[in-house]
Order: sequence, then structure tokens, then C-alpha cells
Amino acid sequence: MSKPNGYIIYEGKSQLNGGNIVAIVTMNSKNIKTGNMASMWILNADMTPTQASKEGKDESVCGDCKHRAVNKGACYVTLFHAPLQVYKSYKKGNYPIANDMTIFEGMKVRFGAYGDPSAIPTQILASIKAVVKNNTSYTHQWKQGDKILKQVSMASVDSIAEQKQAVSEGWRTFRVTSDLSDKLPNEIVCPNTTKAIQCADCGLCSGTSTRARNIVIEVHGAKKKKFVKQQELTTQQG
Repeated sequence: MSKPNGYIIYEGKSQLNGGNIVAIVTMNSKNIKTGNMASMWILNADMTPTQASKEGKDESVCGDCKHRAVNKGACYVTLFHAPLQVYKSYKKGNYPIANDMTIFEGMKVRFGAYGDPSAIPTQILASIKAVVKNNTSYTHQWKQGDKILKQVSMASVDSIAEQKQAVSEGWRTFRVTSDLSDKLPNEIVCPNTTKAIQCADCGLCSGTSTRARNIVIEVHGAKKKKFVKQQELTTQQG
């Protein structure tokens, strides 16, 4: 028999709002920016990610993230591509349950290719983190995050004010900006931007387990204009 192309690592209640969710790690990726990393998909277990997003029922996997579609946000994830396909494969029963996280030993893992890692028990994140070569992870739920989440994940911040608050609370941060001229002294520009280094080979976006400066990146992609407007509104409200 051929090896599964993914595993269920958690199936149960969301740590964010108690909804039914599933977390699946697929073993390979063709993503040009990240490189070949195993990818974690955190999904509403009761409906497709596209439907959940449309109805605002993605809170179970995204929390209060301002970039959700229901908030008219600028989330970059294209839900009808990989997340939808992973969900369909899950419903077909194509993914076995992983009871031993050593199956990921020596791998490079992207926590939360879709969904916020804080939606699943952080002990699961820690058990995977303990055996992998490196990981990337980002959370918008850093204001409620625990020590483990802080160790494995970057705080996703949407303003300089948020960046300073997160740093003061012991987080390393990942900040998206519309203008890199506002780069702070404790930040470096994402090495994928400056040196074309893939995330799989970089390893800087792995929380406080890595001693490095914080990361800032200029917004890009199809929803750039929407992000710029959203950032301007955040600044005005701040």
C-alpha cells in the first residue's frame, strides 16, 4: 500500500469557540515561496471552508482575525484551491489518524497553512515541534496565547502599535506592511523578499524557539489594495 499523503492530527472541539474542527497535515507541498514543507490545514469539520467563510462560521479556525471574509478582510488564502481539496479528501476518509507525531520526525512543517494554530491544543503543536527540523507558524490570537504557542509561533500583527505590544509581552512578531520604509530597528525584511530564500530553508518564523529579530514583509498579491485600506483604517482607529 502507498503511504497516505496526509494525517489527521486533531479532530474535536476548537480551542477558540468550541466548534467542531479537524487539523490535517499533508506531507508535501509545491508552494514556490515556502518550498517543500508539510502543511497543516485547520478546518471547520462540518462544512467546506468556502461555505464556512461565507457564513462567518470560520471563527472556529480563524478566531477574531480581522482578515476573515466576514470582516471584509484581506486573507490571502484561496479557499477553493488546497483547503477545499483537503476537506473533500477528509470527508472521503483518505487521511488516517496520527497517534504518534514521530511520523513527522526530521520534516519541515508549516503550522497553519490555513487556520490559526491556536485553534488546536498547543500540546499537539509542541509534540510536533519537538521532532521536526524546523517550522513556520503565525497566530492572530497572540493576545490570548499561552507559553507553548509563543515558543512555536510568530504573533501576526497588523500595525506598529500591535508589534510593540506583542514584543513587550515576549512574542516575536511577523508584520505585514504597505510600505517597508516603516521597518523598525528590531525587524528584518523577510529573507524570501531580500534573498529569495524559501521558508523551508529559512526557519526564522518559528516563535521564540529561534533567537532572531522580528520579521516584516511588504504586502503583495491580489488583495493588496484591500489590505492597504484595512491598514489605514486600523491606523486611524489606533
